[in-house]
Formats: sequence, C-alpha cells, structure tokens
Amino acid sequence: MKKFAVLFALVVSSSAFARQYIQCSSSDIYSTEVAVVNLTTPTSGTFFASSGMQNSEDERLLVDIAFEKVEKGVSYFKVVDSRGEGTVTVPTEVIGKKSDFLKVTMSLMGAYQEYSCFSRIYND
Repeated sequence: MKKFAVLFALVVSSSAFARQYIQCSSSDIYSTEVAVVNLTTPTSGTFFASSGMQNSEDERLLVDIAFEKVEKGVSYFKVVDSRGEGTVTVPTEVIGKKSDFLKVTMSLMGAYQEYSCFSRIYND
C-alpha cells in the first residue's frame, strides 16, 4: 500500500513537476565517467553517461528511463532501450528537490557504476 501511495503522489504531482537535472561523476577516483539523470516528470526521463567528454561519441550512452518501483527509500527507474535491461536508482527523498549531494547507481548490460551527484530544479 505504501508503494501505491508514493506512486500515486508522484503521478498526481507530475503536473506541477519542474524538470530535475542530476549531474554526476563516478565515485571511483580513477574513473573519468560522468552521468546525467534528467527527470522531465517524476516517473520518466533520460540517463546519459560518458567515459569523459573528451572521448569519442561511441563511448557515450543515452537511454530513456521510466519509474519502476520504490524500495527502502530508493526509486528504481528501468532503462527503456533495445540495448539491454538496466536500472538507475535515485534516493526517493530528493526527487523533485534540489540537493547538493546524493548517490545514484546504474546497472546496465552487466556493468555497475555508483555516482556522486548534485541535483537542480528547472522550470522550463
């Protein structure tokens, strides 16, 4: 019931939702990987990852994501892409809010990455 209530609140609030831009860098100090989670609604958006903007475009990934579930304070977004199944996680408490620090994870096609991020809200 709690999951339903959270999902219902997300859907109802989507009409007043401003775009949320979450900018990230790898938590691994030896990695140059960067990522962006762009939530255009509380239930959908895009995930972009790159091994570094200085590298070629074939080392970049852009996929659509869609809300899947909330579990233990974490919102799971499934990757909606033909390249394979995957998940992006965002702490539920920061969705729709500015945050100076949050952790995001991505698992896709057997790869796993944890990111250190900040979040901003934009009224486009």
